[in-house]
Formats: sequence, C-alpha cells, structure tokens
Amino acid sequence: MGLLLTIIMSFSIILLFISLFYAVINRSWSAMFVCFIASLPVSLYFASVSSPLSYLGLAPVLFLILMIGYRVKFRSNEFNN
Repeated sequence: MGLLLTIIMSFSIILLFISLFYAVINRSWSAMFVCFIASLPVSLYFASVSSPLSYLGLAPVLFLILMIGYRVKFRSNEFNN
C-alpha cells in the first residue's frame, strides 16, 4: 500500500508541475483545471502536517482562482473575435 501511495503522489506532483508550466505559458484554463485536480492529493497531505506547511494545502484555491480568471479571459477573447 505504501508503494501505491508513493506512485500516486509522484505522478500527481509530476502532472502538477507540467500542467502548471503549460498553463502559465499558454494561459490555458483547461491546463489550470488539470493542475487544480492534480494538486488535490498533495494539498491534502500538506494540510495534515504542522502549522507552517499546512498553508501549502491552500494551493488548489489559488489554482481554482487562476482557472476562473483564465476562463473569463478566454470567453471575453472568444466574443471579441
């Protein structure tokens, strides 16, 4: 069971950084959504540790706000063209 958890967390972290890099470069709301979903297991882990590190559990909230911002901007650009 410990090996499966390690594999899931590793895959989640790799997917998180790849999608975050892609989302910031291309301003893609769908990649930011993938980043939001991939950050959930990591954030739940950090939310359960000691006080200073527990604030990393709020990272999905930031990704969700960025995703909504990118989506609104994408929609406004779609209607302007």
